[in-house]
Amino acid sequence: MKTKGVFWGVLLVAIGTLFVLRNFGLFYFRWYDLRHLWPVILVILGISLLPIKGAVRIILSFIIVIIAMVYITTKPMYHDHDNLGSGWGWHWDGEKHSDWDDERWTDQFLYEDYNDGVENAVLELDAVAGEFSISETDDYLLKFERQGNLGKYYLEADNVGSAVVLKLSMEEGKIRSSGFNNEAEISLNPVPVWDINMDAGAAKIEFDLSPFKIDRVDIDGGASSIWLKFGDKIDKTDLQIDTGASAITIEVPEGVGCELKTNTVLSSKSFDGFDKIESGLYQTPGFNSNDKQIFIGIDAAVTSLRVERY
Repeated sequence: MKTKGVFWGVLLVAIGTLFVLRNFGLFYFRWYDLRHLWPVILVILGISLLPIKGAVRIILSFIIVIIAMVYITTKPMYHDHDNLGSGWGWHWDGEKHSDWDDERWTDQFLYEDYNDGVENAVLELDAVAGEFSISETDDYLLKFERQGNLGKYYLEADNVGSAVVLKLSMEEGKIRSSGFNNEAEISLNPVPVWDINMDAGAAKIEFDLSPFKIDRVDIDGGASSIWLKFGDKIDKTDLQIDTGASAITIEVPEGVGCELKTNTVLSSKSFDGFDKIESGLYQTPGFNSNDKQIFIGIDAAVTSLRVERY
């Protein structure tokens, strides 16, 4: 058998097999990772030049290719442990997920400590995509628990007097465009007054903010689903939503006055307990005389908008 035939035959069979198995979803890997396997080409070429029988060459070449395939389809994508120091909290990642089609699976735990001097806190969240929830209070100023294969998040804290600005963002250049999973749970300290600014991609948002003092919430992006619940811990709350969400549900307390301004394209709406003041403007009875008020502004193209009293 010709040397060239052995070399190219084995190489083409190996690459073709990888294509087939990947397309059938039997495992997932990045073609970029093939760069690590360039020595395999030299090994196979070297085997083809050895003065041994053709059958032995083929067997040895296939063994090398199988070892390389096992390596590229099972090696962990992250395997590091970082201590990010004061203001960052710490996180771990690199636990190998059991599903072969999940690339770069990470479990993360980020936090920022609370101190008694913090009166106001701003959370700037770059959500990108996935499922994000807020519901629990915590002794930390902020706690972020997340799992998925979309990429890694980082937490930065900037202190300005009695205020803290917390930035949760994803590592640039490490974001998958398809086949991703991203689930995050955020816990906040109930003592400070909070502003939440969220830049959302194709995200599902479920924020129960009723235990917290919420001054302002601003959601911008293309979120697919938004559910928000507000409490009465503060006299005035502003909510602004500018997004192309498919469904928005907002819950506000019965005892709080609420004003709703909408500039939306709707297929369905429900504003129970609101009076229509004019086109695009709704208020609860006695809004102007209520000591506690929630102002809602929505500029979105949505299929469903519900504002409910509880």
